[in-house]
Amino acid sequence: MIRPLIRRLAIGLFLLNVLAVTWPVVTLFRSPEPLVFGLPLSMAWPIAWILFGWVMLLVLDHFENKD
Repeated sequence: MIRPLIRRLAIGLFLLNVLAVTWPVVTLFRSPEPLVFGLPLSMAWPIAWILFGWVMLLVLDHFENKD
């Protein structure tokens, strides 16, 4: 019962990921200030989405291999 929910969440997150790192949205975060963990915002934004995707893949793998 929880697997379909996790799959839908993964699909939603990856669709948001595609939107967040493409042209119209990423231009909102192209400034060098503020620094996030020592990185400019324009670098921290895609790195954060890569990490979100990685965590989602770990969660998805956990629930897919649970049985």
